[in-house]
This record gives sequence, structure tokens and C-alpha cells, in this order.
Amino acid sequence: MRLWFSFALMGWLAVLLLAPATALAQGGKTNPSDNVGFEQRMGAQVPLDAIFIDERGGEVRLGQFFTAGQPVILVMSYYECPMLCSFVREGVLAALQQVTLTAGRDFQVVNISIDPLETPMLAANVKTLTVQRYARPGAEHGWHFLTGSEEQIRRVADAIGFKYFYDETIDQYAHAAGMVVLTPEGKTARYFFGIEFNGSDVRLGIVEASAGKVGNPIDQFLLLCYQYDPASGSYTPAIMTILRIAGALTVIGIITMIVMLSRSTPGGNLPPPREAAPA
Repeated sequence: MRLWFSFALMGWLAVLLLAPATALAQGGKTNPSDNVGFEQRMGAQVPLDAIFIDERGGEVRLGQFFTAGQPVILVMSYYECPMLCSFVREGVLAALQQVTLTAGRDFQVVNISIDPLETPMLAANVKTLTVQRYARPGAEHGWHFLTGSEEQIRRVADAIGFKYFYDETIDQYAHAAGMVVLTPEGKTARYFFGIEFNGSDVRLGIVEASAGKVGNPIDQFLLLCYQYDPASGSYTPAIMTILRIAGALTVIGIITMIVMLSRSTPGGNLPPPREAAPA
């Protein structure tokens, strides 16, 4: 399955790269692929007043998904995308299936379609399949698939640094791949790029974005030992922290060993002398 994904992805990238290049050669226009990218804008505020339509056809405000005080995973894709979007959503689902934290209880997932022509019915179909595969109680309250106008979509995309455009030469949207973890206040906290995501990294991103309000003490310890690498969009070992912890454990071990040896050394734990018998 992954091999098929790889071939399909390479084919899509080839079309994406060659088609704009051909258009540039024929028309002398600016290469449209320059408008595709994912800039990390750490701490940027998403527009909580942005208005969308949910999968049931009702009008919703983006801020509604932040009222529970939970971090939010934001995905920008579109539902009829023949290539990259389905891989991104598949990657998000696979990663969250590895995470013991649960959508709806510990965090929210919001997918916004970048195609203003898509309908709530399409969003509902994608949600149904996603929730069925996620297969956790209450998941329907934790996954949200939205559609909206070009203006509202652009507001969110610009806030998180997500660049995309509609390429008429291939009748598709060209866009970057990845997801963003937002704080309960709606600020960008962590970016994860690509179509496959490490479950452990995603869990740490959710815990960190929640300021420790979800997760367990082990997660807090791991956050001391790992730090987020913006270049790769993943968590890497914090070498100095690990060395300090290892050094402290070594010192404790040496002290413990000295105490134990001193207690077992001859003369270190002898019984009290017996008094001499009276003559």
C-alpha cells in the first residue's frame, strides 16, 4: 500500500512541476508553483470569527471548536482531491490511531476544504468514513469537516502560512501537505509536514499545545528530553538535557554504591563487643 502511495505521489508531483513549467515556457508567465508552500508562523492567531458550513449544513464559527479549552489539529485539504489530500487525511488518521489521547475528549480535529465549490454533503461523506475507521466513542464530536467561501478559507490559510492555488492546466488545487496543532486559544503551536506523521511526535505536540492539561507525567518528562525541530517539523532528542539527566543519575548511582559498600565493609557493621565475664 505504501509503495502504491509513493508511486501516486511521485506522479502527482511530476504533473505539478511539469505543468507550470510548460505554462511558463509557452506564456512567459510567473511559475505558479511559487504560490505553494507551508510557512511556519509560530504563535500566529487564527481568525476565530471566520464563518464556515459544517458537514450538517449549519453555519459555524471557527472559534466554536476552541470553547472546550482543548488543542485543535487543523488540516487544510479538499474532499475531491484526487491525490495529495487523501494521503494527508490518511496520515492524520493513522497517527491519531496510534495516540491514546482521543479526539473529542482530549483535542479536536478540524478539516477545512480549500475548494469553495465543495458542499457539506461531500464533507459529511468524508466524516462518516473517517469516524468509522477511527472507531472510538464520541469521535463524531471530535472530528469536524468544514466548507466555506474563498474569503474565509484564505483568512485561515494566510494565518497559518498555508499557500495554495487553483491550477487550471490540471484542474486541481496545488498545495502543501501537513497539519498544524493549535493551542486552546487558537494560536499555532506545532507544524507537522508530509503525508505520514509519527504518532509519538503528534502526541507530544498535542500535550505541549495544551500546556500540560492533557497527557500524563511521562509525557511531561519526554518534553524535557525532546525538543521541537522547526526545520523537520518533528521532535528530536534534547542532547544537553539528556546528558544532564544521565549525569545526575550517574552521581546518584555512585553515592548509592558507596553507601552500600561502606555498610558491607568489615568493621563497618560489626556487632558490639561482649563484656568480659566476672572472675
